[in-house]
Amino acid sequence: MTDMPRLRAAERVLVRMSVLPADSAARTRSDGDDPAGYLRSMIADPLVREAIAVSSPSLTHTLDALEAGRPVDPKKLRRAVISVSRYALRMATRATPFGVMAGVSEARFDHAAKVEFGGDHRKSARPDVGWLHALVRDWERKPEVVRRLRVVRNNLCFIRGDRLVLPHLPVGDDGPALEVSVRRTPVVEAVIERARRPVPFTELTEHLRATFPQGSPEAVERLLLQLIERYLLLTELMPPDDADPVRHVLDRLPAGEGAGLEEAAAALDAYAVTPMAEGLEAWNAVLRTTRRLGDKQHAPHVDVRLDADVALPRAVAEELESVAAVLTRVTPPDRAAPHMRAYYDDFVDRYGTGLLVPVKELLDPEKGIGTPAGYRTSTRNVARPDPNRYRERVFGELAQRALLDGAHEVELDAEMIDRLSGADDGRLPPTLEIGAHLLAESVTALENGDFRLALATMPLSRRPGALSGRFAYLLDGLRDQTARILHDDRTVRPQLTFQANWTRVANVARVPLMTDHSLPVGTFADPGDPSVIDLDDLVVGAAHGRLFVHSLSRGTEIAPTTVHMLVVSRVGPEIARFLYDVTEARHRACNAWTWGELDAMLPFLPRVRHGRTILASATWRPAVGLIDAGLSEPEWRRRLDAWRERWRVPSEVFMTNGDNRIGLDLDAPLHRRILRHELSRRPSTLLVESPGGEGFGTGWSNGRANELVVTLSTGSSEPPVRTSATVRSRPSAHRPGGEWLFAKLYASADRHAELIGQRLPALRAALPPSVDRWFFIRYFDPEPHLRLRFHGSPDRLNAEVLPLVHDWADELCRAGLARTTMLDTYEPEVERYGGPEALEAAERAFQADSEAVIEQLRLRLPLRPELLAAANYVDLVRGFGDPDWRDWYLHAYPKGEHHAAFQAMRRTAIEVIDGRNVDPRLAEIWARRRPAVAAYGQVIRSLDRRPPLPALLHMHHNRLVGAAPEAEGASYAIARGALQALRDRDRHAK
Repeated sequence: MTDMPRLRAAERVLVRMSVLPADSAARTRSDGDDPAGYLRSMIADPLVREAIAVSSPSLTHTLDALEAGRPVDPKKLRRAVISVSRYALRMATRATPFGVMAGVSEARFDHAAKVEFGGDHRKSARPDVGWLHALVRDWERKPEVVRRLRVVRNNLCFIRGDRLVLPHLPVGDDGPALEVSVRRTPVVEAVIERARRPVPFTELTEHLRATFPQGSPEAVERLLLQLIERYLLLTELMPPDDADPVRHVLDRLPAGEGAGLEEAAAALDAYAVTPMAEGLEAWNAVLRTTRRLGDKQHAPHVDVRLDADVALPRAVAEELESVAAVLTRVTPPDRAAPHMRAYYDDFVDRYGTGLLVPVKELLDPEKGIGTPAGYRTSTRNVARPDPNRYRERVFGELAQRALLDGAHEVELDAEMIDRLSGADDGRLPPTLEIGAHLLAESVTALENGDFRLALATMPLSRRPGALSGRFAYLLDGLRDQTARILHDDRTVRPQLTFQANWTRVANVARVPLMTDHSLPVGTFADPGDPSVIDLDDLVVGAAHGRLFVHSLSRGTEIAPTTVHMLVVSRVGPEIARFLYDVTEARHRACNAWTWGELDAMLPFLPRVRHGRTILASATWRPAVGLIDAGLSEPEWRRRLDAWRERWRVPSEVFMTNGDNRIGLDLDAPLHRRILRHELSRRPSTLLVESPGGEGFGTGWSNGRANELVVTLSTGSSEPPVRTSATVRSRPSAHRPGGEWLFAKLYASADRHAELIGQRLPALRAALPPSVDRWFFIRYFDPEPHLRLRFHGSPDRLNAEVLPLVHDWADELCRAGLARTTMLDTYEPEVERYGGPEALEAAERAFQADSEAVIEQLRLRLPLRPELLAAANYVDLVRGFGDPDWRDWYLHAYPKGEHHAAFQAMRRTAIEVIDGRNVDPRLAEIWARRRPAVAAYGQVIRSLDRRPPLPALLHMHHNRLVGAAPEAEGASYAIARGALQALRDRDRHAK
């Protein structure tokens, strides 16, 4: 028996740690009655003072005034007490790096545990992305600077009518991405054509002057500067994410232009070499230099590499490997999010599985099908999938059991895992990153296996480097390990780069290039560079139940990735989000523990433990009465104490909102004030138990809050799609008044069967001989309707058929059977059905199937819709004329999750599909349909094209039953099960 793949932990580990031990939080357990005295005592610690200076310029201003003896408003002092306390608590209880409050180090898994801390912590100071972005934009407005630079067209640009359009404009921190466009003049076209690859600005200017001699040099330069201002042209001055940003800019500025930036760079370097707690003066010098150049709100960003030598026992790795397997099992196995599953269906409906569509064309609502639901530019309704009621019942049972037992913990045992795993298919994501707090009283306890893990607030990512990539520039071993894991011999995995439309969060995307290729979206790059994936080289196809992205020049699937936690859906261009979403849908899902709908409902949720790992910590939702800002302080404290007693809330908890969390002692007066202040600002704040619950500490890490980020890998990847699909050519569009009349009849989906079986025959009978072919389908866009298409000469269609359709539809609307009608443009799915040479034969088969469905619905046969559809599939595939049609069907529709539908009607299905129990009227209907289907099959074989049978069967189900994915899956399974059973019977008979 072949060993199943297993997620195994990589050797190197990212360790995040607070700079202060947890017991340093004791100084915040004050009543806070003397704000000024309390603040002076807190900032007497030079490390706290430096940490606040690096993290909050506004709070620093208040503290400077206090130190200098200047009067400070009492309200501002009280607010400062809250803020300083929060920062001090963060330094002692939270491991997430932020300024000099927490740092990172690189650990390793080894046979023996080892933990040694030194004092040579190293700082790294880099300019804020927003601050540098503003400087670059100012320089890009100066002709004397731009003349030294190369420029390239923005690869997000596309043509819409007489406009050149840019759909994503990074606008800083003031608002969302906007669309900009300019008139598509001959000059603009010449610019875009010449700047497809980077070109020196002066060379581009000379080219335009030679091509358009009537334009003055000043006008040409002014036009190019306008295109740069609107991001239609990009300069090389903006630093890429993987560069030393200051040095990149300085190397490209004219002599003397970057003097201020040189001074700022020197100040940053001088600060970075100062020891911890001794950098306040140097930091103030940094702020003076950076503020002279621009924005005072965007202070530089500081990271700390801790001086630590850490080896962790293999038992920790094995525990996390077990956790990864469990979380995968209890996660529903869907690869794609609901909005991408719906988009896949839309793609297949429009293009089928034999067509590749340029990605920019696909996402254009005029040329393609637009963006998926939930995207900023989408007009689709966001799919709200019904919750899995069985899983919700299991969650409710677990939570209720804990409540009745008075327990803070439930154990996820083997029985419960089996109940939650449901339709687990045994697959694993090829890679996973897990973040977890490691708790052990000592290094010896850790080595002896006496430890506990508690998953972090944002514990999982399927992308290597997502949780750790931001610090790879500080940790060479971790960076090299991530690069090795990302390398894939079978699939190109380019690193996706783009300009975020919110520069404040863009700092987390400054990561080294850790893949062999990059995929720039709206950023400066040379598409001719072999390591660069050109956006215009990418097409999208559908295969194996998912979408895939294909590189035409490389002839292979690509899987773009990011190595940071920036949320592409919020701050990236739509096309970058789409490429990211398609890649995410390649792999089996694995999610952190969730209580489903209970997460947002119950006042208390117990800890969930598996083995030595806390999958979810015990959580309390503060009572609504604690949010009341009008309560007196004594009354609020009384309510807090009553609530804590009722729900057994411990004194030491973490106050959390999203991934922001700090430890509190609810017995300490000042900590209570911090909680009340937070609840008044963010009523959704939760209280979570300390990591690991009772009995486990952080002695192994010298009392410091810690968090491990471990990368796991199966050592194999999803096989790439090998496609022979053709690239979509722009089809001819048949608009009203041409050789196709396309009418939509809007009516409730519940009425469609009646309209098709009882009302459509009258229209069909009235069609004149000038209509040489016609067909219908059911559709939603998003309202349900029937689509009727008639082919003939334009004058006859307009003079004869259009009045017929009018009168027929008018009668239905007057009778309350339909709502309205509409004429539309018919765009044949040419490639989906075998290419232009096969289209007419396909449309004649559509007509034959339409008429067969009308007759079947009119007869109201006593067969379940799934069985009737299955029997039709077998007749269609047999009629298509391939002698190996049974083999084709069994291979195309393998046994799967819907097999139970066949088992439930096994005997009847076999009899119907074998022909022993078929109504003679149904057999006659099939016989009338068969010649057109056979002729279509003969055309396809003569062209040596792949049989478009999946599309033909899908559209038959559409006509007969409608849009019902579960019923459609069941119908395919019924036909498959019957054919397999008949084949087995024949073999045994021999």
